[in-house]
Amino acid sequence: MKTAAFIPVKQFESSKSRLALTRNQKIVLTELMLKSTILTLRKCKNISKVVTISADERVEKISSYYDVKFIFAEEKGVNYAIKVGDSICKENHVNTNIVVPIDLIFLDPNEIELLLSIASKLNKCSIIVPSVRMDGTNLLIRKPFNLYDTSYDNNSYYNHVLSSRNTASQTIVVKSENLSKDLDTMEDYENIVDRPTNKLSYLISRILKIS
Repeated sequence: MKTAAFIPVKQFESSKSRLALTRNQKIVLTELMLKSTILTLRKCKNISKVVTISADERVEKISSYYDVKFIFAEEKGVNYAIKVGDSICKENHVNTNIVVPIDLIFLDPNEIELLLSIASKLNKCSIIVPSVRMDGTNLLIRKPFNLYDTSYDNNSYYNHVLSSRNTASQTIVVKSENLSKDLDTMEDYENIVDRPTNKLSYLISRILKIS
């Protein structure tokens, strides 16, 4: 099973708009999260190719440094970025992809490997990891990659479950202590910095010291 991991990334300055951080703090935060996500996904043996998708040239430079593929996509939202990535899957005969946002602070390669192992045993499936608030989609695996179009808008979790069920493929929802936590609001930020438990969360806890 050939699997591509997509990491869609907004322009650094427009990333995490709901966080009460300065421009410089957001830039540093986004870079930290992107690098951590790339390094984590590179540890996954079941991922054939890690792909970043963005309009930001800084993402291209970071991708080049870590030897992962970069695809330029205009800043038209996550769904557009994933559609651009899907075209690469078709060209390279990749049958499965996994969409991984950069704000999963506790992203665990072992959990990802387990989910991809489950997908490898099924002919057609969609594996969805919802956010803690059960409104967003923190991780999405589609096999085949064109099983349905993504819906990263309001209530993306509900949208993806509905789209998956409409395909008559196997729909698997996984609630994970690590993967369901993301960094989206100041409440999320405070929970992370109050009790940092890994390298990334520790680094994030120091963001406020940047002017």
